[in-house]
Amino acid sequence: MREKAVSIITISNSKKDLEKTFHYVLENCKNFSGKWEYIIVSAEEKTTKEKTSEDHIKREKDNIKHIVVWRSGFSFQRNIGVKNARHNIIVFIDDGMRLEENWLENISKPILDGSADAVMGAVLPELKPERDFQTFFQNVLALSQSVLGFPAGGLKYFALGSNFIDSFSTANLAIKKEIIENVGGFDENLIFGAEDSDLSLRIKMLKPQTKFLYSKTAISYAEPRKSVEEIKKWFFRRGRSLATLKKKYYESPIKTLLPRELIIPKLVMSFSLLPPLTLPIFSISYIVRSEKLLFDVVNKTPEKFFPRRYLPFLIFFTPYVKLVMDTYYSLGYYYQLLTQRNRK
Repeated sequence: MREKAVSIITISNSKKDLEKTFHYVLENCKNFSGKWEYIIVSAEEKTTKEKTSEDHIKREKDNIKHIVVWRSGFSFQRNIGVKNARHNIIVFIDDGMRLEENWLENISKPILDGSADAVMGAVLPELKPERDFQTFFQNVLALSQSVLGFPAGGLKYFALGSNFIDSFSTANLAIKKEIIENVGGFDENLIFGAEDSDLSLRIKMLKPQTKFLYSKTAISYAEPRKSVEEIKKWFFRRGRSLATLKKKYYESPIKTLLPRELIIPKLVMSFSLLPPLTLPIFSISYIVRSEKLLFDVVNKTPEKFFPRRYLPFLIFFTPYVKLVMDTYYSLGYYYQLLTQRNRK
């Protein structure tokens, strides 16, 4: 069995979100029976005095390291965190997260007992107390996103239970440090995201027998996107990230990594062939798939995580959110393909 020692890493550009996660991480560390350190990598603008300093400043106190970098970027900041980690199990946790009290024990246990090489914990929606229609709507929107698997598998993965997976998200992840180092760390050229999917792909390509486990007992709660406009921007960016991965790997290896539906070609086909027939068929099949996923999640998720009072609204709202996600994912994907081609 490995030494029970973890290096927890949070990257952040928001003091408010960082303070929230910081509190929950330290509460978990107090109850953790092994060694631990907490590394925070935050991006800030240089002052005049700092312009002549090194690439980053590191402040250390007890088991906490605060590293300030002058360049933001998910991959860059995570690589800095890994480089400064002294323990052989890395635990990534995003800022703005609320964590259950046994989170750290549960996410590290499968690596310590040898049953997994990386463990992705559950990322569930943090629902707000209902004060008015706006917060009610935001909760419906949060549950819709999570039922559809976002972010980091959401309620969709949670309903399936703990099992082995093909790729992971770093929102809530424990992983052996040497696995990251063996593939050269995160790709800092992936500026639109998907750096975690890219890392998991390179790990599997180098060593196919590497085991990634999803654990529904290592629970975190993320604040979801609060408006449809935020979802549009998010998925447009995700579409661009798929296009950058396609440029890097070509077609075949990425099909299973980002399986959002490229809906625009299907819509064009539905309108161009025989609209009175093909469009209703497409629409019905699309809605049926959304509703099936919704009820699969409802039937396997406790009331604590999925309050049933939202279900009547989700029946109508989930297909709409899926359509928004798929449409803007497609738009981002084709936009990036075109801009990449024009730069050649």
